[in-house]
Amino acid sequence: MKCALVLSALLAATVSAQAFDYPNKLSMDGIDNVTIGTDVDRVELLLHDKLSYNPFKNHGCSILTTPMLEPTGLSFMIETKKLTRVNVDYFAKSPLPLTIKTDAGIGLGASEGDVLKAYPNAKVKPNPADPTWHSIIVEAPDRTKGIVFETDGKTVKSMRAGANPAINYANGCN
Repeated sequence: MKCALVLSALLAATVSAQAFDYPNKLSMDGIDNVTIGTDVDRVELLLHDKLSYNPFKNHGCSILTTPMLEPTGLSFMIETKKLTRVNVDYFAKSPLPLTIKTDAGIGLGASEGDVLKAYPNAKVKPNPADPTWHSIIVEAPDRTKGIVFETDGKTVKSMRAGANPAINYANGCN
């Protein structure tokens, strides 16, 4: 009986892991089908996981991830119950963040030159925390959304995409 229960649990875990593909296409609109402006309950449904959002904390703003997505470097900024930003960082826990790319093929580890070639209208600014680092900002024509690539002056170390002004907050919630 115990063997059947263990086998059943393993089979269920395998099926659920296979049923969920890690998000990997970052755009100004979000990541895969998790789009900016989506209600937190819908985000959880799309992620197949629960975010620990507390609307009473930090004026309704939180940077959150899930246990399943944390190794991928993905986190989500939720403001007043809506998704406003997607963050991609690499903490050496998993190679999965390196598979996340923009529509133009830019991801973590890309050179500044590659970013500027892919996005010729991007603006390069010194990072406020360290002037040797750069923030490369790509905005939509109407300036309502964009992507920010943070570099060490050479290569992309993190990315964030979403709505303005949320993408411009260097340290998350303002």
